[in-house]
Amino acid sequence: MGIFSKRKINKDASSYPKIARDYCSNALTFQGAEGTAFSCIDRIASEFAMLNFGIYNQSDKQRVKKHPLYSVLKEPNLDERHFNFFYQSAVDYFNGGAFWLIRRYQGEVISLFRLNPLQVQVTRDVNTNRRKFLYNGSEFTDRDIAYIPSRYGYSNLTGGSSIESAVPSVFQTSKSLELYTKKSYENGILGKRLVVDISGLSNTPSDEQLEILKSNMQKEYGGVENASRPLFKKKGIEYSELGANSDNRSAELSENRAIQKEQMSTLFGVAQSILEGKNPNEMDFAIFSEFAIRPMATQFQEVINSLLDEDRFYFEFDYNGIMKVSLGQRVDSYIKQINNGILSLDEVRAKENLTPIDAGDTHFMPVNMMPWNSEIKDSYMAKQKQIAQESQTNNPLDENTQHIPQGDDKQ
Repeated sequence: MGIFSKRKINKDASSYPKIARDYCSNALTFQGAEGTAFSCIDRIASEFAMLNFGIYNQSDKQRVKKHPLYSVLKEPNLDERHFNFFYQSAVDYFNGGAFWLIRRYQGEVISLFRLNPLQVQVTRDVNTNRRKFLYNGSEFTDRDIAYIPSRYGYSNLTGGSSIESAVPSVFQTSKSLELYTKKSYENGILGKRLVVDISGLSNTPSDEQLEILKSNMQKEYGGVENASRPLFKKKGIEYSELGANSDNRSAELSENRAIQKEQMSTLFGVAQSILEGKNPNEMDFAIFSEFAIRPMATQFQEVINSLLDEDRFYFEFDYNGIMKVSLGQRVDSYIKQINNGILSLDEVRAKENLTPIDAGDTHFMPVNMMPWNSEIKDSYMAKQKQIAQESQTNNPLDENTQHIPQGDDKQ
């Protein structure tokens, strides 16, 4: 009866607490209209949210098939499933840090809730100097809230420090290019401008009339939305186009945009081939995994390990799923790993979302190789000694053969 009662309490406790507020992260919170930064964060957050993970025994490093934390991570609370929870947490990380409100029952973690990092104040307890968190008028300890601070710098202030504040020059240049591109298109494709010659008018318009004429021209024919509208010539007004160097400006703008994308790509560790989907190779994914995903995931991994409250278990992400290679390349890699005892057939089938097979957990190794340990070494030396003795028995030394004493040189 106690077990069923606990399950009911766990289910009820995982509903959204009144102290928390609905909050959705925005990948454009700090980078404005910067499309490349948005794409980088989206790729990183998406791959991070799709990482496989496991809980393992410290003693034998074997994966634990059943553990209460599995269900919490797969469904942190009744409103959010794993992907959305971890995706939004990754976006929070780039915006200064992620905060998880922890709910426990009888010491066991039963649910997690994301908090808006811009509404959490991080301070220090006067007596213990331990972190404490102020949120929505309530105070929490570091046992109540899991804090994953941004690796780009943080302080005991609201939220933390985003990647933009760490490298402001890159983002400022990128925003300037975005604004320049926008204005270039609004004023005519890549800087081409319309020249209105009113010198042929019989009466010279006043300044007020000239301002009205300019306003009407801009309203009726300016911007991209009016680019296809016909232009009607009036008596005494001539129209021409000023933009002889537009090709040069276009080339310069394209070059600057390419440099900006390369800077953003390098900053986030996401290859442009991955951002654009243009046949990324294995090395691109390896760099993406090592420099974009793993540093952030390691911080989350350390915090999740603190939720276990048990020294005999540890949590770990699996990064193999990031390597998006062709079927032929995957098969070749699997064959090499199976033949060298790195993976079993069931481990390979699990990576391909296939069911286990009989005896599929067996590992293989080449028959022409053996481990060099003390037992095999002693067995090998004993066998060699036996062969030598048998050789002497079958081929005794004659009288003319000089006898070489066995044992110590000094005897």
